[in-house]
Amino acid sequence: MPTNPATKSVNVPAATHFLLSKEAKRLQISQADYTGAAVRYFAERGLHPVEDVAREGQLIMQQVKKLGDRVFGYLQEQERSLLLPMLEEMLRSRVTLERVLRMNEILVNNLTQQLSGLNEAQLNEQREGLKQLRAQNEDMIERQAKEAIAAAQQVGAGRINDGDTVAKAVKN
Repeated sequence: MPTNPATKSVNVPAATHFLLSKEAKRLQISQADYTGAAVRYFAERGLHPVEDVAREGQLIMQQVKKLGDRVFGYLQEQERSLLLPMLEEMLRSRVTLERVLRMNEILVNNLTQQLSGLNEAQLNEQREGLKQLRAQNEDMIERQAKEAIAAAQQVGAGRINDGDTVAKAVKN
């Protein structure tokens, strides 16, 4: 019987007591501290110490599932807030490009027919006009590209809340 009223005694099989002594000595702690820590471990986690480790495995699997759900939710949010608007803008650009190419083809055919009736002076005048238009077009493309990059940087690298922000900046 213990002499200290704050402690209680527990009867354990001899083999268990041998393991307790061996492990407590290895860790350089008292048998009471080792026993207390072991009891607290099972109690705090709600584990049944006699059953297999299956309960703890179930808890780990639940945590893994929760983490997987969070990751999947994050990916879905990224898809909704970032990837879908990017895809939409890319498809819009593709359709616009197809239309512009078709209109360009029609204009080239019409221009070829008109230019066949011009004299050399008129042709030179048309070439100069085309050079000026090309320069203006290249300047406009460069300006719009810089504005789009600046708008994307303002929105931030982490999360684009409005998928049309970059597109709006480009169109202005």
